[in-house]
Amino acid sequence: MPMDRRTLVKVMAGATATGALAGCVSTEDPGENGDDSDDAGGDDDGNGYEEDEDWPTVEPDGVSGEAELWYELQEGEAAAFTSHVDNFNDSYDVTITADEVAELQDQTTAAIPAGDGAELFMWAHDWIGEYYENGFLSDQSDTLSIDPEEYFGENADSARYDGATLGLPFAAETVSLIYNEDYVDEVPDTFEEVLEIADEHHDPDAGTYGFAWPMDAYHVSAMPYGFGGYYYDDDSGELGLTEDGTVEGFEYIIDNVWEYMAQDPDGEAQQSVFLEGNSPFIVSGPWLLGDLDFDYGVAPWPDADGNTPSPFTGVQLFYYTAAMDDDEERAEAAVAFTEWYTTNTSIITQMAEEHGYIPVHNAFADDGEEQDELSAELQGFSAAVDQGQPMATAPEFGDVWEPLEDEWLEALNGNKSVADAMADAENQIQSAWD
Repeated sequence: MPMDRRTLVKVMAGATATGALAGCVSTEDPGENGDDSDDAGGDDDGNGYEEDEDWPTVEPDGVSGEAELWYELQEGEAAAFTSHVDNFNDSYDVTITADEVAELQDQTTAAIPAGDGAELFMWAHDWIGEYYENGFLSDQSDTLSIDPEEYFGENADSARYDGATLGLPFAAETVSLIYNEDYVDEVPDTFEEVLEIADEHHDPDAGTYGFAWPMDAYHVSAMPYGFGGYYYDDDSGELGLTEDGTVEGFEYIIDNVWEYMAQDPDGEAQQSVFLEGNSPFIVSGPWLLGDLDFDYGVAPWPDADGNTPSPFTGVQLFYYTAAMDDDEERAEAAVAFTEWYTTNTSIITQMAEEHGYIPVHNAFADDGEEQDELSAELQGFSAAVDQGQPMATAPEFGDVWEPLEDEWLEALNGNKSVADAMADAENQIQSAWD
């Protein structure tokens, strides 16, 4: 799979940067696994995966009508998703028109205020603050027939902003430690053990490196947050780049990991090292797995100097747009579909196993039988989500990415200390806010 939106924060700027980090996830090459879900009803929805008997799918009750949904997905996952839409349309009195839309952010921000947008669109939760404050979204708290916490626990909060319920979650994503089993016999318990393995196999003259890690601010977030720091606090609106924990987390990477990496921080360069089998480890997400042609594993983040790394996490949502305020029947149809899709454990299992979607449904919680049925790789990413930190949703957070990224690379390249670089980044961000 080619490099996607999560790989390089530095190519993004302004308030749209966070949105480019978490769009769609896929573990297959485009075109694979796209025909697995024939239109059919029943307990497995025609995809070969059984529903959890303890968590029946929420079906439309007395709802009819039509609604439109926009999406931007990889080819294989789009084929699977639209087959589920077709199944829903064939089974109920609700018709969902699902349209693929290129440049989804540009399209939604242009169409919704003009009254031309769809009732639904799919994207990660980090747009929710900006879109809500711009009047692009609709509060459907009173329309839902389910209690989101009952099905999604804390993940329900990802679809809320300022007390409004603006969608429903259906998957999560994050980055964790992927390892090449040709180099790694046992999953390391600590990051110190990771570095011992890295040191053993690091031989740049032979074209091998101990570690691969895209050095953008998204992929490295686990260390600043794990060491007790933060980029931006959604509750207080304060920056945390100069906090001791943030600085220490960045310094840990420079002092302990950077020496074992190809000295090109670019995400594509780092990914190429691992894909070619020339490193035991990479930090990446489930979207990478479809490109791996060797035996691999996924581990939760091991502790580093007694700190548990905490990567940024994104939660995929069906967003409820302002178009739903204009037509009650269409709004009810849109809500009915999202409740059906997000509670259907058969679909959730398929999309997890075949397309790398990390479940957020409580049936797949740590102590649930469905969690045990997931592949070891998906369980590794799921554990990393539990360790993680949801990306901020405030519109102001969009101004953080570019200065943070630029100054972090200055420190990584030895041009500044981490402390000085983070102070300069904060000054630039504050100036933008002022």
